[in-house]
Amino acid sequence: MALKSLARGDVRVLLLTVSMLILVYINLVFTPSLLVGAVEKVNEKTRNTLSADIAIHSDNFPVIVKAEEMVAAIDQIDGVAAACARTSLGSEIHHGDDRVTAALYVIDPDQDSRVFEISQYLIEGKYLEPGDRNKVLLGAQIAGADRTDLELYSSSLMTVHAGDNVTIYTANGSMEFEVKGIFYTEFAQSDIRAYITQTQYNTMIPAMQDTATSIYVKLNRGADRDSVINTTQQLGLVFFRQPLKFQTWEDALGVLKSMTKSFDQIIVILRTTALIVAAITIFIVTYVDLVNKRRQIGIERAIGITSASIVASYVIRAVIYAAFGILAAALIFRYVVVPIEAEHPFHFPFGDVMLAVDVSTLVSSAFILCGVAVVSAFIPAYQTVRTKIIDAIWST
Repeated sequence: MALKSLARGDVRVLLLTVSMLILVYINLVFTPSLLVGAVEKVNEKTRNTLSADIAIHSDNFPVIVKAEEMVAAIDQIDGVAAACARTSLGSEIHHGDDRVTAALYVIDPDQDSRVFEISQYLIEGKYLEPGDRNKVLLGAQIAGADRTDLELYSSSLMTVHAGDNVTIYTANGSMEFEVKGIFYTEFAQSDIRAYITQTQYNTMIPAMQDTATSIYVKLNRGADRDSVINTTQQLGLVFFRQPLKFQTWEDALGVLKSMTKSFDQIIVILRTTALIVAAITIFIVTYVDLVNKRRQIGIERAIGITSASIVASYVIRAVIYAAFGILAAALIFRYVVVPIEAEHPFHFPFGDVMLAVDVSTLVSSAFILCGVAVVSAFIPAYQTVRTKIIDAIWST
């Protein structure tokens, strides 16, 4: 009955219904994929430019002692891709009449670039080298670099470029540095930092050699983070006699965690709206067809066709509508929408965002849309077959 109804039905109605379901399914998967891609970009930038996978601090001292030995030991732990030590200094950077308060980090450039990707985001000058002295690497949100579109441009040094000199004030006094390079990750939390070399720091404060305020760890894909943390804690206690505390990249998200949670809420709202549109579409198509065939249905029931069979035929027809729409939409999304978006990605404040294509999301969306189609066809069909046979036959 369902197949005959489709074969004898109006082709334009079929095409219009399937087209509507194609749009609904693409809407079901497109916006969530885009927002999931945005969340993944935030997480990626956090790990690669801000916090790594794990940040390690001393639990009862301002600094970690024997930092080089500890980094070498952590490097040997199963699942660890690389580790590096950093020392954080509070600083104020001056250029002419402009000044900026910034976090100044002491790094070994070669070691640091194994964990972080700062060197890949240079927009001016060059990256630091291990032996550099009186050189500083500035984030674009500090330097300004005449980029008036920067979020923090008004509170930056505004006009500083690679090759300019700045004066950096720390707790140990002031010193003039040449800006060797400027980086721009498009991630504001990372772009408000400045970097100098460990060689420079050792000449400034010789007593603090081989110490660090933090050690950052990059993990291999699929590594057991808890196992790495437990092993590192044992290293700290047994070999270095200092308890450690750990911060994951999720902990480092801070206010961005609220933003990603808001994205999740938006995804739920948009998916719900799309499903309501699908439900209304199927309901209207089924209802209109039932109204036009009310007498025919009454006659079918009079000659012995059961009400359940009639309802089932409309449900099956709705599922066929949904199946055609889902199949066409999935192909369009995978082979048209995704490649076009990859060529012309959406640009968010933290970088270009690609659609995150998740097979499980595509499948679950297909099942949900089929479920909505079944319910939307069942309700009007069930209501129709409850009408008395004589009333259905004599209806106009």
